[in-house]
Amino acid sequence: MSDSKKTAWNGSRISRRRMLSYGLAGMAGNAGGLLPDLACAQPSMRYSSWQTICIGRYLVDVPTGVQLKYFYLINNEKLEKMSGTAEDAERMWNDKIRELQSTQHKIKGTSYIQSIPLPNGGMLVQGWMVDFNIENSNVFLYIPVTSRGKSFVYTYSARVHSSDAQKALPNLIAFASSFRPLDEGVIPKEEGLCLEDVILVNLPESFVERVAVNFEDPYAKNLFLAFSTRQILRPFPWMSEEQPRLAAEACEALEGRKKCDQLRFGKHPVGPIQAEELCVAGTTYDGRHRTYSFQWGNPGVPRSKTSPRLIADLIYTGVPLQYSTAPTPFSTDAEALAVWDRFVNSIRIRPVGEGERHE
Repeated sequence: MSDSKKTAWNGSRISRRRMLSYGLAGMAGNAGGLLPDLACAQPSMRYSSWQTICIGRYLVDVPTGVQLKYFYLINNEKLEKMSGTAEDAERMWNDKIRELQSTQHKIKGTSYIQSIPLPNGGMLVQGWMVDFNIENSNVFLYIPVTSRGKSFVYTYSARVHSSDAQKALPNLIAFASSFRPLDEGVIPKEEGLCLEDVILVNLPESFVERVAVNFEDPYAKNLFLAFSTRQILRPFPWMSEEQPRLAAEACEALEGRKKCDQLRFGKHPVGPIQAEELCVAGTTYDGRHRTYSFQWGNPGVPRSKTSPRLIADLIYTGVPLQYSTAPTPFSTDAEALAVWDRFVNSIRIRPVGEGERHE
């Protein structure tokens, strides 16, 4: 699976096709294009109220009332969150221990290896991965957290090779110990990675991080915004290096009439972040609704936490047939671009990282 397919758009057919195109993110400013004057238009009254949220090592403004859906990958493994208390976490790790103890291993007799209590009241459980192999094991973390008056259990699993266990296990314990609750409406001032209800502080340096957030507006069906930040291990191209293909794929993803208008394309820096954008507009098959596919980003610097790959997106595919009376979010292209600029221009490095330069 390509790197871009794994973004926060996993649940959407539109998003999967779209994320084949580019998936970047950065900051906004006036960019060159067919309609350069539209950046000065005022956002619609629907989106006149915005709030600041912390995503990874960045701050982003989003319209109030949108639904936020977070997606986390740590070392390319998904970090899961569910409602639950410390007692629920204990039940979960005891179930895993019993499962491993009852699973036969051809060499060790049982698949269970060990359990290690974590400083935050959680547990690390280790077991052999397959019943004939003692080179690879699975490690399961259960981390109870109380934040903003709610109780959660974070779960995480990773594969560990026996030759790397002396380093990997302490790193996983340090990762589990890095969780700190976040107060409602408070932007954290310390270094760390924001994950909605918690911030991860003092993560092991070797850990590769990725955070993505989707914003869905229940008022405007089929309108999606997204922002993601991820540390990369290999170089990615700038949007300008792939513009013809990206424009074609963006138009195709709108699934309406085959011809689209390029509203803007070019450089779109925000603060210290250099970025590019491609804004495409189309029309539904029946000609009733304008559709939009906007993307913006910076390809990032390999192995850098301070210059990760950034992605911002806006997709609107028109009023769905089953909600034919639903309102449209934008009345004009100018309004759509104004909301887009309000969103993208708000992306900034958290205050603790302002001294860092994002290439």
